[in-house]
Amino acid sequence: MEASKDQISELARTTSRFAEAMRQGTSRAYDPVRVGVLQLAAESGPLRAGEIAERLDALPSSVTRHVRALSDSGLATSAPDPVDRRAVLVEATEAGRAELRQFLDVGDQVFAAVIADWTAEDVVTLTGLLDRLIESWATAGASQQQRAGARNPNRFGWSRI
Repeated sequence: MEASKDQISELARTTSRFAEAMRQGTSRAYDPVRVGVLQLAAESGPLRAGEIAERLDALPSSVTRHVRALSDSGLATSAPDPVDRRAVLVEATEAGRAELRQFLDVGDQVFAAVIADWTAEDVVTLTGLLDRLIESWATAGASQQQRAGARNPNRFGWSRI
C-alpha cells in the first residue's frame, strides 16, 4: 500500500518537529559542531580541516575556531599537512577520545531515559525505520529538493541546492 499525501505530510511534519526538538535540546547542552569535529577527528583522523567542514556541512571558519578550541583544551592536535602545507590535519588526542566516549555515554543515558517506557521491539523498529529514512534521504533527498527548487525558484529559500 502506498502512503497517501496526508500520511506523507504528517511524516514530514513529524520528522521536522523531531529534528527541531533535537537541535534545540542539543544546542542548549553542547555545541554540535564542536562535538562533530572531535568525533570525526577521533573516528577518521587525521583529517584536513576542510574535509571536516565538508563532512559536517559547516563553514570552514567555524571548523577552524572549533579546532583551535579543541587544541587549546588538549582534546585535539592540529599540524600542517605534509602533502599541502597550506592545509591543517586534525587528530583527536587520547584525552579527546576519552572525553568523546564520556560525552557519548551521557548522551546514551539521556536517550535511554527519554525512551524508558518503550519496548525493545519499539526501539528496534524505530531504529530500522530511521536507518531506512536516512538511506532514502541520502539517495533521493538532494535531487528532489533541486527539482522542487527548479519548479519554484527563490520561493522556498533552500540553501545549497
